[in-house]
Amino acid sequence: MQKGISTTTVMNDNNNIATTDENQNMKADSFCSLKRKRPPKIEIPSLLCEIRVNSEPCFNNDAADTKRPICFSGHGVGLFCRKGKKTTMEDTHKIISTSNVKRGFFGVYDGHGGRKAAEFVAENLHSYVFEMLDNGSSTTREKAIEAAYLKTDQRFLKQGLGSGACCVTALIEGKEIIISNLGDCRAVLCRSGVAEALTIDHRAEREDERKRIEDKGGYVELHRGGWRVHGVLSVTRSIGDSHLKDWVPAEPDTKTLILAPDMEYLVLASDGLWDEVGNQEAVDMIMQYCPREKRMQLPVEKGKEFYCSSKTPSKLRRVPIIKSNTRKSRSPCCKKSVNSEDEFGNENESPPKKARRVSTMNPTKMKIKIHSPNQENSGLNKNQPSNALVAACRELVNLAVSRGSSDDITVMIIDLSHFKC
Repeated sequence: MQKGISTTTVMNDNNNIATTDENQNMKADSFCSLKRKRPPKIEIPSLLCEIRVNSEPCFNNDAADTKRPICFSGHGVGLFCRKGKKTTMEDTHKIISTSNVKRGFFGVYDGHGGRKAAEFVAENLHSYVFEMLDNGSSTTREKAIEAAYLKTDQRFLKQGLGSGACCVTALIEGKEIIISNLGDCRAVLCRSGVAEALTIDHRAEREDERKRIEDKGGYVELHRGGWRVHGVLSVTRSIGDSHLKDWVPAEPDTKTLILAPDMEYLVLASDGLWDEVGNQEAVDMIMQYCPREKRMQLPVEKGKEFYCSSKTPSKLRRVPIIKSNTRKSRSPCCKKSVNSEDEFGNENESPPKKARRVSTMNPTKMKIKIHSPNQENSGLNKNQPSNALVAACRELVNLAVSRGSSDDITVMIIDLSHFKC
């Protein structure tokens, strides 16, 4: 019995040894099997393969996110745009000008609460203006342009977006200049070197605008350092702004001028410029860069928009205007708000509108120091569309930035001599 037990014990031990060997072999086989496995081939969806990068810059659609300034030179017009500190560039513009037809349309559009309204205006307003003028249904040309503004507003409101846009446009045809504006974009005429404001800003601090709003059941209150419609919007007329449309209409102020020999230049710009630069200052700089007897006529590629990428916005040459120790500080109530709260579900986190910034300086006592465009290191690059109008536009933008403007800035200068018979 003891032998049997002993024998059985030996057999069990052998079986255990065999079982252990088999387990080790299975683990080795399993390890080898796992080691030999390869990941499946990754297949890229065809949809992603079809996406291509657009190598041709286009301001109208792609400039919203660019950090580079943009300039344009065409027939009798110069333009310079610079993005501010907002998430996207909310300024847009439109230029329709040809050398063989004495007709031109020019517009600067300043968006707020998003870029959609300004984009829509840039794409459609000029078409509606020409449509209304050609139909001849309106009694006057001014009424036709007003109808075009209202139609643009109605079409945009149907999209259900909350953004808005201020506008200033100039239609030049024959011997007439028709100027229209909404909001705080401004048109300034250079007449024999003297500035003449052609528009009046539609702002909430205007007594007549405030009364109009109150008569319609609205109100204006001080908020974020400035007077605002319902505490939200500092302008009192615009395209869009559906949440305030009962009090913020799209009816423009329009006036007609007859081209005269002493009319030299027309400046259209967003409030990013005018909040920091006075009307006469702007005209003085234009006359410095574009004197009649010494006007620069450098060759440019006309009819095409360019990116000015030789220098980043932070490195653009800034023009000193006045010593810093002689300039008065701004009142605390006039500082621009940096609050990015989106109160009405607008398309991005930009503030609904800028706070009113009022200069405390007396412009008659200011001594302007302007660099000559012919001096060395003037900032013009041979690869840029460099003519006098663009140079003047750029220097005006640099001047506003040097004074603390953080807003988007668009400056357009029109040489009226190109439209005179």
